[in-house]
Amino acid sequence: MKYSLRKTPSHLHLAYKYGEASDGLLGRNFTLEVEDRVVTLHVDLTPNFHTRNKSAPAYLDAVNFARNHHKLRYLQCSDNLVRARLIRAWEQVEHPELHLCLEMGERGRYLYGVQPHSLFMGGIQFDVERLIEEPAGRGRTPTLEPHDERHPA
Repeated sequence: MKYSLRKTPSHLHLAYKYGEASDGLLGRNFTLEVEDRVVTLHVDLTPNFHTRNKSAPAYLDAVNFARNHHKLRYLQCSDNLVRARLIRAWEQVEHPELHLCLEMGERGRYLYGVQPHSLFMGGIQFDVERLIEEPAGRGRTPTLEPHDERHPA
């Protein structure tokens, strides 16, 4: 079952391993999908790419996320409406497992296993525990080509 949490844009704060951070990203169309005990929050990041100014902070942060998605440490959403609706849905599932899916249109989608917690100043933070899925062909593992010793490069 899918629920809409918020359609309009909301600011996101991302932090990466090694101290990098970004505050320029916008998320929209926050939807919640509940399947058995797995609760998946989907966030659409494509609006960040819809700009003519390729030096805009939102565009640069989105490109940076696409490159460094495997280093994501946490994502914060300061929107209290998203927080309240997520908590309400979360409490209805026995022993829930939360996933966060960041959608980037043709650039792919990234699915994470996360642990949520409410922030003191409002909003919610999702601590990334693991990367579950990334677009095919965008993995970090290099492909090895067969080597033929008879024909050196």
